[in-house]
Formats: sequence, structure tokens, C-alpha cells
Amino acid sequence: VSVCRTTTPSAFMRVISPREFVDVVLIKQYEDGTMLSAATNVEHPLCPPQPNFVRGFNYPCGCFCVPLPGEPDRTQLLSFFQTDLGGFLPQTVVDSFFPANIAGFYSNLTKAVKALKA
Repeated sequence: VSVCRTTTPSAFMRVISPREFVDVVLIKQYEDGTMLSAATNVEHPLCPPQPNFVRGFNYPCGCFCVPLPGEPDRTQLLSFFQTDLGGFLPQTVVDSFFPANIAGFYSNLTKAVKALKA
């Protein structure tokens, strides 16, 4: 269990300000190889809001990475999340920005799982 501060850079030629999120995160690996990462927003005295960042909010969220029996190079993924980006963004901007951000998340998750297996 840890407290994690995550930041994102500005986007769309700085139309979207940098964001920061502070979450309590639980990571657990089960005997069958399944990995769980679960998180939710938290306030922490060592992570006060920083200037030049908009504080976002993650509702309870997480991922299950489940190894597929007999297929060592494949993993079944179940993820769930809901994020409030904070600030004053028009919904059209959020709708056009968020899909690319999610794709980047899954790309980074793939790299992290491969690194853990190595």
C-alpha cells in the first residue's frame, strides 16, 4: 500500500493544464499469478496541491491482470476507472483528449507487466 502522486503534462497546445492526482494504491499478487492494482483518491499532508497543476480526482478504480493458463505471453485484463479531471474543461475537449490518454495508459501497463515478468 502506498500513496502515489501522478502528474500529467499540459495538452492540446496548453489548452488543457497539467493535472495532478493523489491516490492511495494497493498492489497485490495472488498465488495463481493474478495481479491487482486498486486505488482511490486521498488527501495527504505530504502531497498538498501544487501551483500550476489542476488537482484531479480518481474515484475507486483498479486493474486485474490475470494470466491465461497455457499461454504465458498473454494476460486477461479487467480495468475500471472513473476520473474527474477537475478545472473548467468543456466536455468536447475532455471527450477528444481522454481516449488518447487511455491508450497511453494501456501501453504503459503492457510495458510494466512485461518488466515485472522479466
